[in-house]
This record gives sequence, C-alpha cells and structure tokens, in this order.
Amino acid sequence: MKKTFIFLGFLGASITAFSQVKLTQVHLSSGAYRQFGFTPSNITDFAPLAPGSSILLKDFSNYESSMGYYNFNYPFGMGMQNTSSFQSLQVGLSLPKCQGTLRLGISNFSNQLMSAYGSYYESHVVDTLISSQNGSMTFVDSTISRNVFGNYNNQQIRIDAAYVWEMNAGERWAFSAGAGLSFGLSYQSQTSLHYTEYTNSYQGYGSYAGNQTTTLESETYKNPMNWGANIYVPLGINFRLGTKRAFWKPWMIYSELRPQLSFNSIPNSGVKFSPGIGSTSGIRYNIPTFNKKGHADF
Repeated sequence: MKKTFIFLGFLGASITAFSQVKLTQVHLSSGAYRQFGFTPSNITDFAPLAPGSSILLKDFSNYESSMGYYNFNYPFGMGMQNTSSFQSLQVGLSLPKCQGTLRLGISNFSNQLMSAYGSYYESHVVDTLISSQNGSMTFVDSTISRNVFGNYNNQQIRIDAAYVWEMNAGERWAFSAGAGLSFGLSYQSQTSLHYTEYTNSYQGYGSYAGNQTTTLESETYKNPMNWGANIYVPLGINFRLGTKRAFWKPWMIYSELRPQLSFNSIPNSGVKFSPGIGSTSGIRYNIPTFNKKGHADF
C-alpha cells in the first residue's frame, strides 16, 4: 500500500511538471562541420570495408600522395579535413523554473569519414631522335600513370538536444550560448574504390602519340549500420525580422558557431574521434504566448 502511494505521488508530480512545459519555438536550419586532428587514412585502411576487393590486391608501396589535396607526411593521407553537413528540424521547450530553452529535434547528417589517394608515374626512354639540321636530340618516352582513390561515407538520422540561454531576448538583436548533443544511426553507408592506369608507348615527339591504353576499375561496397555522435557548444547571434508588425515579430534568423567533439563508429575499424568546428544558419518561429491582458508575447 505504501509503495502504491509513493508511485501515485511520483506520477502526479510528473504530470504536474510536464503540464508546465510549453512549446515556444520551431527551428529549421542547415550547417556543416569540419573535423581536425584526425589521422589521415591509408588506402590499406579500406580493406575491412571492402572485403574481396581486387583493387586493394595491387602493390601501392611506391605510390605518392597528390600535391594540393593530400598530406605528404602520410602515405595517401588527405590534407583536407573530413567534413559533415546536416539539416535539422527542432522545437524549443520552456521548462518550469528554468531560464533557458531546451531544443529537441531530428537531424539528417551526410558524413565523409575516410578518404585516401595515391598516384604513381613511371617513364623510360625508348628512342632518341637527332636533328639533321642542328644535331639536337629529342628523347621519346614510354610512360605509365596510375591513380587510386578510396572513400567511405554515410548518411545518418540523429536525435538532437541542446539547452540554450539567450541574452537580450525579445530585442532586435540577441545572443545565445549553450551545450548540445546529437546521436544517431546510419541508414546508408558505403565504400567506393577507384583505380586508373594510363600508358603511352611513344610520348614526346611532336604531336605524335604511340599506342595508348586506359584501364578503369571501380568498386562500391555497402557497409553495415553504425552510429555517430557530436558534443557541441552553440554560440549564436539572432536577428528579429520585425519589432512592430505582428506578422514579422515572431520570426528570427540566426547563425551559430559550434565548436564540437565528434565520435563516429566505422565498421570493422573501431571508433573515430576528432575535434572540429561547425556552423549553422536557420530560421526560428517564436510561438506567441498571451498574457492576462490578452496581448501576445514573442
């Protein structure tokens, strides 16, 4: 009997607290993250993601990374950071005895989590041409150029939650800060491998080209479901579209800077962790609340 009274008391308190929660905002936004501090991928790292690949059976020991896009300090290592883009739909909730706003929503993430590139070039002289007029020599080469590229990416649906405080709320300009977390699972995860080889048996004599061959190989593998998460700090600036006309007063546009920590599981490879920076822009609708005098507050 005592346990019954305790349960009913807890249930009543929960219902009372929940009844005081108010829906105050609706958010629609999109943005992107750029990750730093991760270890660049090697083409051999794709072996667990691409079982049975014929491309990965090739010898890449003499390949080099490409200038301008990749890091020379790592074999096949990307110099560019991994990136994620996302679109979000959130609602803002006002909690009893709390000054901030709890934002809850759903997000779709597009993640590029692993990329690697390598190139190889070989040439040797097959002929020497001597000018009959001035005796100058022209060397004719036989050349081979090979390139390999690997990429792992996925799409994820995530649940997003953030608690945000706003300064100058209700004014034309407002500033916000808080803490947030997103977590979800992938619904599309795949690995792509591409290999090209170009050969020319007689290159270097005017416009004449010898026998040329081109070899192209591509492989795509579907990978298992995995999870991803972000812990972030939203730092925002908000602009109210109107302060006088009733139609524009509830609408705000905003932009946020988001320092973050990213966690992504990669099938058969473990969890990849990296810090990064993100940004998002969106539009917010403040749901009017009416005071005792019947006036709407935004």
